[in-house]
Amino acid sequence: MTHPQAPASTAGPAAPAAKPPEPGWLLKAATCLVYSGMLAWIVHSRRPGTLLEVATLAVGSALALGVFVLIVLGVFSLWKRFRTPRNRLRIMLGTGVFLLAAVAAPLAERQHQDRQRDIANAEIRKAIDALRLQAGGGSGAPEDVPDIDPAPKASGPYGEMERALKTVAGERLAQHRAYLQELKEIGLPRLFDASRLARDSGLIESRLILEQAEKLVPGYRQRSLEILNAMPALVRSLSISDSEKAKILKALQDSRAASTEKLTRVWDLETRILREFGLMITLLDDNRQFWYADRTELMFGRDDDLRRFHQHQDAVNRMAREQERLATQSLAAMPQAQLR
Repeated sequence: MTHPQAPASTAGPAAPAAKPPEPGWLLKAATCLVYSGMLAWIVHSRRPGTLLEVATLAVGSALALGVFVLIVLGVFSLWKRFRTPRNRLRIMLGTGVFLLAAVAAPLAERQHQDRQRDIANAEIRKAIDALRLQAGGGSGAPEDVPDIDPAPKASGPYGEMERALKTVAGERLAQHRAYLQELKEIGLPRLFDASRLARDSGLIESRLILEQAEKLVPGYRQRSLEILNAMPALVRSLSISDSEKAKILKALQDSRAASTEKLTRVWDLETRILREFGLMITLLDDNRQFWYADRTELMFGRDDDLRRFHQHQDAVNRMAREQERLATQSLAAMPQAQLR
């Protein structure tokens, strides 16, 4: 029995393979945006100072990201389905989003801390400048000595350091203002006012003013030392890490002897200045008939008296400049004035 034969057919040319899907413009744009944003954030968070530093940081970060992305693509290329251009770009986008999510929180926290540090430093600089102004002599008027509010404007550990430094600065300025106010009340700023001297029979009032001023010095000397000695306890009360406390306490301990010596020297000079004033009053008292008041000026009838009076003035000025130098140096006894 003859079986029917199936009609023979001739195979035609093979159909071309389907072209792998290309990534769309939205995927490309999203990928560029993620990596551009990441590079910009990295550069901004490091705060480079010059254009060269910006370029170096940007290129270095781009190379590091590129190497990491190539490694990730190499791993995913082990599977055939991830070798298409669209899937590779998806992998790149996913990697970028993952990296951005991983670093976003730490970078945001770092930026926040940097911001708080800058705020604290600005406030601390204001307090230190106020102290330096008073150490440099200031105006000598108690009403011109500023108040410092110790409440911090920064938050976190930097806010704690700001509070400590402003507290110490505020206490020093408050003490200085109180001292100037008491001197003003007893009349020391007008001690050598020509018209007052002319009215002061026997210069009894002048000697009483100096006697009262000299009695003020021991008390204010002791208060100054108490502020200095209280700084370690203030540092221990701060809500900062134990390592930071230990670092500041060691700096205070290392400088304590020198700071105490400088502060003591400042008040010793204050006593010597008041005594020099006393010698000037004695000079005027002993030679009452050879000087007179011409409105706001003392006029001397003998050159030798004028020369001796100027010598005392020069001695006072030298001691005042020494006080300013020591007071400015004593600012180093405060905790680290510039936070990093």
